[in-house]
Amino acid sequence: MPDREDRTCPECGGAGYVVEQVLGQTARAHRCACQASCTHCGGSGYTLVPSGTSMVAQPCSCRSLDERIALFNRVAVPPAIAKASFETFRCYAQPHASALQVAQDFAHRFRRDAPTQGFLFFGKPGAGKTHLLVATLRYLALEKGVAGRYVEFMLLLSDIRAGFSANRGHMDILKPLLGVPVLAIDELGKERGTEWERSMLDELVSRRYNSGLSTLFATNYFPEEQAPRPREVPGRVVRTGSTEFQRDAESMSLQQRVGDRIYSRLVEMCTFVKLDPGYDHRKDEQGSGYWRKT
Repeated sequence: MPDREDRTCPECGGAGYVVEQVLGQTARAHRCACQASCTHCGGSGYTLVPSGTSMVAQPCSCRSLDERIALFNRVAVPPAIAKASFETFRCYAQPHASALQVAQDFAHRFRRDAPTQGFLFFGKPGAGKTHLLVATLRYLALEKGVAGRYVEFMLLLSDIRAGFSANRGHMDILKPLLGVPVLAIDELGKERGTEWERSMLDELVSRRYNSGLSTLFATNYFPEEQAPRPREVPGRVVRTGSTEFQRDAESMSLQQRVGDRIYSRLVEMCTFVKLDPGYDHRKDEQGSGYWRKT
């Protein structure tokens, strides 16, 4: 591993890796040029160490770097937020600082051999929820060697539907997400609210819940007690999958969007954290990643 006290490399700051945005693909990490050739093993991946009266080969510590890079490259981080990290998260107000602390605490205390309660960030768009999801997965993969995955739930549903056309069952899509140590689900509740969509979410969440695996969430919808009051129309019953369900989406609670059963699971699996400070990261920063205005 690179010496973290050596911060002389202007490219990676001593981390040993660089994360890049690749248009049309997920974010990719690679060894920094300063780590192109390991001084310990010369790039072979093994070093010789004394063992009794002879020398034996053992894996070089630089192999850990390659393994961590490979883990990050499987997280599937969208290129637009490839640079998201704890260090690049800007705290404009106290809710930002509090949410950052929650994400960092989870990442630092996460253990593979014990259940670790996840978190659920809720708030209006642009508050920085997705940034912190990705920053957590990045830290876990690149600093601790913990596998994770990022999914946007609406796009996951689209992948499942596309799979049906190719004679693939929904489990072909969900299976890689069921056993990963940490899964981050973004845009929770954004779907249309059909029973089929809820059944997909229920299966994914329940299987991970039963397995004791950590799941992180981000949503624009608020818990019941903090949600905006819905527009009341006498005699109208709002049903999932209906026009009214979509029209009233912004005034609905998270519980209404995902249903009682899934919501109950979320309450037990996660610490709920409000990230709604009245700032829009995207507007205040005039874009991010490769969309930044110059």
